[in-house]
Amino acid sequence: MPNIDAQDIINELLKYGDEAYALHHKKFFKCFEGGYGDINDKFCGINAGNLRSAAKKFYNKISLNEIAVLLKEHLHEARTVALVMMVNRFDKAAMSEKEQIVNLYLEHTKYINNWDLVDISVYKILGRYSYETGDYTILRTLSQSGFLWEERMSIVANWYLIHKGEFALILELCEKFLTHKHDLIHKACGWMLRELGKVSDNGYKELLVFLEKHRFKMPRTMLRYAVERLSPEQKIYFMKK
Repeated sequence: MPNIDAQDIINELLKYGDEAYALHHKKFFKCFEGGYGDINDKFCGINAGNLRSAAKKFYNKISLNEIAVLLKEHLHEARTVALVMMVNRFDKAAMSEKEQIVNLYLEHTKYINNWDLVDISVYKILGRYSYETGDYTILRTLSQSGFLWEERMSIVANWYLIHKGEFALILELCEKFLTHKHDLIHKACGWMLRELGKVSDNGYKELLVFLEKHRFKMPRTMLRYAVERLSPEQKIYFMKK
């Protein structure tokens, strides 16, 4: 039975806080006026190893209701560990609990509001769930929301699909976001296209076709990320305007 609550997790995290590291994180994740992060975000300065250790220690001792409490915390690391615990739970869950975790994730997307929070969790939860159910409606809906972080979720979730040989959706979304204004979307699309080129011969071929079709329209950042693993000659060719 769950016997840990949200405050227990926060108390555990605060043990490992570092003020200098916290200040660095606030700047790094641009949680200030004019940045893309939440200006109300607080950081206690915990390294990734301690966050993973806390998640591993507590993920099966806390209820989903208490994880929901953590997801609403201003403490960035509390939301981080909540998401890692959700990933850990999802990995071992029956489909009924997976559906609960997916619903919890979707109900709290406004709190999953920086690229690190999205990138550590979405492909292992929404991406995997979409693949296992064969239903990509959730990802297409997120892509149409107009909310930066949900749009990024729709893209990065494809990391799981790509490694399962499913390429159609990421190609569709990368084409959709060619005219997007934010470089965090450009970076995510370029990253997934790069993964496409790495995963298989078919993926590599699909990448080259996409680049040939769209290279003159692609945002520079998206294109630069996408060609990163190509040969020097290919890079010169595709980057030439």
